[in-house]
Amino acid sequence: MSNEQPKVSTVKELENFVAEHNIKTFKVGAVDIDGLWRGKRIAARYFLESVATKGTNICNILFGWDMHDEPIPNLRYTGWQTAYPDITLVPDLSTLKPVPWEPGTASVICDIHEMDGGRLELAPRALLRRIVAQASTAGYTPKCGYELEVYLLKGTADQLAANGFRDLEPFTRGNHTYSVQRDTASEYLIGEIREQLAAYGIYIEASNSEHGPGQFEVNMRYCDALAAADGAMLLKNSIKEIAAKHGCTASFIAKLSPEWAGSSGHLHQSLVDAEGDIAFANAEDPTRLSPVGEAYLAGVVDLAKDMTALYLPTVNSYKRTEGGSWAGSSSTWGYDNRTVAVRAIPSARAAARIENRIAGADANPYLVIAASLGTGLHGISKGLTPPAPMEGNAYEKAGPETALPNTLEAACGALENSNTARALLRDAFVDHYVATRRWEVQKFRSHVTEWEISRYLEHV
Repeated sequence: MSNEQPKVSTVKELENFVAEHNIKTFKVGAVDIDGLWRGKRIAARYFLESVATKGTNICNILFGWDMHDEPIPNLRYTGWQTAYPDITLVPDLSTLKPVPWEPGTASVICDIHEMDGGRLELAPRALLRRIVAQASTAGYTPKCGYELEVYLLKGTADQLAANGFRDLEPFTRGNHTYSVQRDTASEYLIGEIREQLAAYGIYIEASNSEHGPGQFEVNMRYCDALAAADGAMLLKNSIKEIAAKHGCTASFIAKLSPEWAGSSGHLHQSLVDAEGDIAFANAEDPTRLSPVGEAYLAGVVDLAKDMTALYLPTVNSYKRTEGGSWAGSSSTWGYDNRTVAVRAIPSARAAARIENRIAGADANPYLVIAASLGTGLHGISKGLTPPAPMEGNAYEKAGPETALPNTLEAACGALENSNTARALLRDAFVDHYVATRRWEVQKFRSHVTEWEISRYLEHV
């Protein structure tokens, strides 16, 4: 199958697309606060007759419950007090593509509109669209590339659940980072993932075994910011679907086991200026980013604490950033340094960029890019200057004043009390997001863990 994705903008082109690919079903959906792709499967005829142009209605409970579909109380946007009215999923036909591993099926990502036609500003894709538009107004096109780590486990999700998620068996055993020989044994699945996603229009430039047993990293191709978020979201869904066909479960949880490496979602990013040049490139001094790049970096570093709740969105996220774990845990930066929050990669040419190393693989890609881009643009607009670069081990050298919030509860407080974050993300989003994260904290606090039982049952 060709890697060129169809360009569909008219009814006739859509009809031709359906006929050419023998499409029977459309998977349509939008991304919720947790980064889950929620939606419907639509018969091709109904999609052509109505949904493609008018959208399809769905309950706004999508922004009123958690990832386990439990309604969250006391949300301002929706709840029992509003009787959960409809919102509309409006297909973005630029994202339309056949699904290679589901013959006769196509997928399309939707934007979310209120019933009066306006975009739902709480929606992560709408937030990212708005910040990308701000970049455009400032004369820049943001470019991003994701590196995502994932664990593959033997057994389907139902099988793992039936066993209480105990005694997990990884797809491969032991630590074999970058092992070409070990990769050969897993290539039948990892290779299929690369090939199927390439046919899907999502380009994995490289993959390798990672530090944990059954852990792999995939490096996605650099592209426009919105496309990068769309691609990362679809990649996570797609890897889960393809792994399931092999009787396996793929998980992007930040910390699967205390003994195993955490899974990161590192974000490489830069800006292209109005002349089409990489704005971070520095031909005069290729050992440093350009002044624009340094100001952007300064904004990301300066507001890292305020945005931690978006980079580390679950209770589990903070177990990945504990100690020397290859994850950014302080508001620091350095040149090609993998112990800091923001890694600067200077160049005289197009390779000039920064890498945000805080976010885990569990984070919502739209929100990670929105937070990084928004804070970077803030740095440019305010002419910020970064602090001195960190040399050596930031886990040992970074002082307590640079420490990022180390719990979801603390991160919620930092976001909620940040006037700058509120200006960048808007009050309605911040208040809603913080409420959903505090619900996660509440659910965790009320749960009795196996650790508590084993530690206290006999002795107290």
